[in-house]
Amino acid sequence: MPLVAIIAYTLLGLFQIAAIIAGLETWAGFPWLIAVPLAIFIGYTPVLGTVVGMFGAVTAWHWSWFQATLLFFGPLVAVIAIYLGAVAKDKIEGSS
Repeated sequence: MPLVAIIAYTLLGLFQIAAIIAGLETWAGFPWLIAVPLAIFIGYTPVLGTVVGMFGAVTAWHWSWFQATLLFFGPLVAVIAIYLGAVAKDKIEGSS
């Protein structure tokens, strides 16, 4: 995996965990020391992390649902688009 992809994935993960931490502090009133380990666990649980992170971004950071969706699903959509473009390019080049 190229270095840029590793850095981007790490930054995205940190933003998502930060949204979960903010949400746990807002909803449950957990102190930071309890919210952080919970957020790390929740953040790397596939569907639960996405849902809780989006909800945290909307309620704690006062983002719109659109902004939260872009944060959590935007990179996935971009990766799928790049993959499909590469597959199409290979098919076009392979058929000539």
